[in-house]
Amino acid sequence: MGKLEARFTIRLSFPLLAHAVNQQPAVIKFADTKNTVSIEYPKPGPAPEKPELERFDEMVLRVERECTATQADTRAKLRDTFHMDTDAARAFWQFFEAIREAALRLDNTVFMYPVVPTHEIADNPLVSLCRVDWTFDGNPLVQSMARRGPPAIQLTDTWWIEAVNRLKGNQPVPVYTRFALDATYFAQRDPTRGIIMACAAWETTLRHYLAGVASNRDPAYLIAADSRGIGLLRKFAEAAKGCALLQDAIDQSTGRAKEHFEYARRMLNDLPKLRNKLLHEGEMEVTETNAVAAASAVLTAIDWFFGTP
Repeated sequence: MGKLEARFTIRLSFPLLAHAVNQQPAVIKFADTKNTVSIEYPKPGPAPEKPELERFDEMVLRVERECTATQADTRAKLRDTFHMDTDAARAFWQFFEAIREAALRLDNTVFMYPVVPTHEIADNPLVSLCRVDWTFDGNPLVQSMARRGPPAIQLTDTWWIEAVNRLKGNQPVPVYTRFALDATYFAQRDPTRGIIMACAAWETTLRHYLAGVASNRDPAYLIAADSRGIGLLRKFAEAAKGCALLQDAIDQSTGRAKEHFEYARRMLNDLPKLRNKLLHEGEMEVTETNAVAAASAVLTAIDWFFGTP
């Protein structure tokens, strides 16, 4: 048996204000994967000349485990077999989450940098650049690099005109759409929070439809808008709409469009169950694909409820 090590050299997306030096590494031993992760105390360097490109301070994270030389040489299966990449990402966000909680508990301070659970360390918003060096008993195996560029704000003529007209007409973006957009954002960065925001968007959509649209035809729906639970709200909304959720859109479409509406309805059927598992069972594994699909399904339902006269 020998020692397989993955050394993650990380450039942070945010500046580091270090008020201590020479601290001992943070060590996490994961019993489920038998990997040991150590996070070294960062050593702030000089400010970069181009922070928008070079980003900020550097941290080193190491993942180690015992394995045979034959196992270590199977380079393409290192991630799937030993989960060293995912453990690096898991340790990284758990560490910064613990730092943020310590600041709150010890100094009543809440820091605003994002702390999210990701499966790939390079997907964490705290990371702008990550180099991974794999070694077995000190001998190099393979190296990889991942870079996150600064996000860009895009503008087009049509988007600008649409926004100008919306504000001119004193029509801000509805809260249910804002929640759904937030759900889409978190779905790609923190799937668990993405599901929570998708549920908030879905429930708010149903309440606003009943109170703001259906009640114009029958005042009883104003009372229905205060109903408890997504299931009952959906039942009243479907009654007001005159058909099951997305059913007329499904009946009037074919091919990929029909598949999209059917899939969206399945996701909305499952969304309350996912939310309940999160609330009643604590943390759960929510894949990015499901979280993105849930957010997309809510946006589809919003258009179905409010986009059709």
